[in-house]
Amino acid sequence: MTVEIAFVLLLFIAAAALLVTEIVPPEVTSLSLVLLLAASGVMTVEEAFQGFSSEAIVVLACVMILSRRLSESGAMSGLSAWLAGRGGRAPAAIVARLMASSAALSMVFSNTSTTAVMMPIAGDAADKAKVSPGRFMMPMAFASMMGGCATLIGTSANIAASGVITRMGLEPFGMFEFFWVGFAVTGAGIVTVVLLGNHFIPERERGVGRVLREDQFLADLIVVAEGKADGAAFSDLALADLGATALAIDIETGRVAAHARRKLHAGDHILVHASAAALSRLAADERFQLDGVAEGAPVEVTAEAILLPGSRWTGLSVAGMRRRLAPDVSVIGVRRAGYDRTARIGLMRLRAGDILSLAGNAEGMERIDDDVDIYLSGRSEQVAPSRREGWYTLVALFAAIIVSSLGLLPMGVALLSAVMALILAGRFTLRDAFSKVSWHILILIGGMSSLGLAMLQTGAADWLAGGILRHVAPLGQTAVLIMLSLLTILLTQALSNAAAALTVLPVAVAIADGLGIDPRPLAVIVTLSASLSFIAPLEPALLLVYGKGHYRLRDFVLAGVPLTAVSVAIVLLLVPLLWPF
Repeated sequence: MTVEIAFVLLLFIAAAALLVTEIVPPEVTSLSLVLLLAASGVMTVEEAFQGFSSEAIVVLACVMILSRRLSESGAMSGLSAWLAGRGGRAPAAIVARLMASSAALSMVFSNTSTTAVMMPIAGDAADKAKVSPGRFMMPMAFASMMGGCATLIGTSANIAASGVITRMGLEPFGMFEFFWVGFAVTGAGIVTVVLLGNHFIPERERGVGRVLREDQFLADLIVVAEGKADGAAFSDLALADLGATALAIDIETGRVAAHARRKLHAGDHILVHASAAALSRLAADERFQLDGVAEGAPVEVTAEAILLPGSRWTGLSVAGMRRRLAPDVSVIGVRRAGYDRTARIGLMRLRAGDILSLAGNAEGMERIDDDVDIYLSGRSEQVAPSRREGWYTLVALFAAIIVSSLGLLPMGVALLSAVMALILAGRFTLRDAFSKVSWHILILIGGMSSLGLAMLQTGAADWLAGGILRHVAPLGQTAVLIMLSLLTILLTQALSNAAAALTVLPVAVAIADGLGIDPRPLAVIVTLSASLSFIAPLEPALLLVYGKGHYRLRDFVLAGVPLTAVSVAIVLLLVPLLWPF
């Protein structure tokens, strides 16, 4: 082992550890990799920064812009509602229809956008069928991940992997190169859920007890000085009539029970569970001040927001987030699946998947809506977006796909042309476009792709591949494919899909060289495996339905393991047939 190999492997291990633990933000880890690779001389400056100038970065940025633009316009919701509304009304038929619609949309739009648009449709379908939303939400989110595997632009992992293999000397993936595998995986997934879903897809009603229910937020009411609650007995508040349940009262000397005869004083904090509608009523109640809202501050708009994985807000306290959003927006409530503690929300540390109840003015809420780390939903007083604008965007997107599929223009040029055409036509501004890009994802992909190239150039990937082959190759070629797929799936439990794919790809290419076979089939297996792990709700699409479907973590394990096994089996069966070694 040379010094260069040891150095790159050390970077590889350190980067994996930092990405898993998130001691520092993932984008800081990514940029540090580039800095160390260039400063150490392992790569030239041009090579180290090449990951940020690849076509894959341009493609991914353009897909983010067009996808979010379509999601905001309402065109996707109209199309998905039409698709999901055909056919029978039996729960099994509805599940199949929702999954097929979700998979079809996610071939072009991101998993997150597709799931966000399909959620209210799935909820309405559950109400009409008189079943729990959990019966439909999880399968619909799973299908968005399956369908995304069918096209190049369906997932960020596909786009990132295509860019990396190009730098490794392979041809980039085609727009529909994965179509038949994605189609087969989706079909098998739908059949599996329809036939066996009753055994592993939960149909759980809302929780009871102190665990937060699906529609409840933990909030903190402050008794206003000289208000009607100051000096009143707790029973006089009639919080139940407002839709709130009191948990405890924090007074000057400590925490006490919220019993009927408890006398209240100015400054007392009443910890409650309340729905979004109840919080709106409490915000307008002059007896209280919602913690986080300045006294007398008007509440023009309320909304719910979900923190997405990799969000810069995770790890920050609610109080810290309030300070950064003030004075335009306040966090007035927090909902966390399975959370059963009674605590002041200002002290809570935010996690991916937390659902926040927000209140503020229209300008501040627009700023939140542009934040790519947050998915905003349930917004009141929201102006319905123009579907005509959505159709303009849809036409531009499909034109880019057709032009690139025919080989008339490279994918990056075609998609960038679509974005620029819409900007020049006045459909949206350059600032709007920039606000829709998840820059932290692009930075992560740029840095990880440079690390992957460094592993190939220095021989670190060959060193790892040699060790793997010594133990696995004697078991046969199929065992090698299974090992690569399982390794990728294992990494996706801690890393993003794209990061997992970029971590394993250089090793897969080196293994192919060691076996003397075409590396493309192995690259395809790694790329698809990165997007076909349904075991934990870490994918943004799954996080969106986590609370709405009343799920627990074990629900994803019980449902995700068989679906992951079926999907991987199909990938391992079809890839050698479609991409011969």
